[in-house]
Amino acid sequence: MSLMLKSIVSVALLLHASAAAPTSARSDKKCRVCGVSSAEIVLTGSTLPTPSFAPTFIGLGVGTQNYTCESTGTYTNVGALAELFDASCLYGTSSFTDLSSLAFRAWNASATSDVFEFEAVISAARVITSPSESTLGQHYFVTNPVTGTGLSPKWDFTSNAFPGNPAAFVVGSKIDDVTAPSDTASNIDWLYLTNLTGALANEIYRIDTQGGQPPASCTPGSAEIFVKYTAMYWLTGGSF
Repeated sequence: MSLMLKSIVSVALLLHASAAAPTSARSDKKCRVCGVSSAEIVLTGSTLPTPSFAPTFIGLGVGTQNYTCESTGTYTNVGALAELFDASCLYGTSSFTDLSSLAFRAWNASATSDVFEFEAVISAARVITSPSESTLGQHYFVTNPVTGTGLSPKWDFTSNAFPGNPAAFVVGSKIDDVTAPSDTASNIDWLYLTNLTGALANEIYRIDTQGGQPPASCTPGSAEIFVKYTAMYWLTGGSF
């Protein structure tokens, strides 16, 4: 992870930390995670289904949506790459709903789009003393583990929140999506996914999206592009 990106997230979390009350932190996890089983996801009047399980993780995703140019002259999504940072201890604060947009403004203004450039320690601010205390894990795409074809999204906490635990992941299957409530030309859809494999969660929500949409057209044969985005990811259920 680049120094720039780590700093961006550190600043974003710092601005909200004074109101946060990190109670009931889960001692069995490497990162600081507060209990969110009673947290209520706000779907802003969307048609996404309400959760069938209690929330277990709330993460701020910072990364890129990746696209290739088709022969038709339009972009198609070929995956995403993002870091997920624990936002559970900020739930219930007055500025929780601004976290994704604040992070996106800083991320979008930065010179780099390399999510994993190099490791850096971030915490002059005393909110995050090391990457391991804030990073839940990574979000990326893998070959569908059931069909063996196509790509499926994965949330992988095996290196950060639960280092060395091979079960700390979930591969999701998209069930529903709706357009973002605002600026649909710029902001990617909100999603609802269910567990395809893995023990980390039964359901995954991607909401409060900022950025991530590609240009409307492209020149066939042009290079893959990486479009910056942020989102809030809610994971429910699971065995963790």
